[in-house]
Amino acid sequence: MRIVVYFLLFVLVSCSKNKDGNLGVYARVGVVELKEKDRRQTSTEDWVNNTVLLLEAKKRGFEKDLELLTKRDLYYDQLLISSFLESEASLGINISNEDIRSYYEKNKDHFKRVRDEVRIEQYVVATKKEGRRIASIFRSQKNPDINGFSVIRVLSDIVERGVFSKNIDNELFLGKKRAVGPIVLGGEISVLKVLNRHPKGSQKGLDEVFDEIYQRIYKTEASKKHLLLLDSLKKTTNIFINPEYQ
Repeated sequence: MRIVVYFLLFVLVSCSKNKDGNLGVYARVGVVELKEKDRRQTSTEDWVNNTVLLLEAKKRGFEKDLELLTKRDLYYDQLLISSFLESEASLGINISNEDIRSYYEKNKDHFKRVRDEVRIEQYVVATKKEGRRIASIFRSQKNPDINGFSVIRVLSDIVERGVFSKNIDNELFLGKKRAVGPIVLGGEISVLKVLNRHPKGSQKGLDEVFDEIYQRIYKTEASKKHLLLLDSLKKTTNIFINPEYQ
């Protein structure tokens, strides 16, 4: 009887230790553990797959490969340079709404649609019956009220011709339908509400290209700052270039 009691105590202690040892551990490959503080934007399965391959690569000596070490160092150096330049550039670049508006007015021809576009709202619903009722309301009313319907979520987007199948494309871009559906997109039942249509070659509004223009101006100004910074640093640094190797 005493032996049985000791055995049960041993099992309980062992299970307790094993349970405590896994606290905060999402996964383990050999002795390598994935814990909450180590998680990145990747799935546990991806981490396991990458860790298995990484351990095998190290086992076979790839981490000592001189060519790989050189590539790693070059990549790290470029990452440092890029981070430094971005940090320096962001300190002195101020782009106003007027700057963006002025750029838009001067470059309007660059902001014309290259394909037919339609601005839509996608209503994801639970059943096709619900979708048919919502689509009918959208088609018949200019200011529809769908508060009584069980809409799972609403998404908005600008869609170019050719994104959907030909049948859906024709309904979206040909004619004047206010709603298309119900249709199945990505395994979900949806109704597409048409907000407006824009033909190929039409002018995009400033609100549509605001972010794009901001990025264009920012990159131009950042490039100027990078050159000025580099010139300044080179003037205060002792540099020798052997002419024999030019």
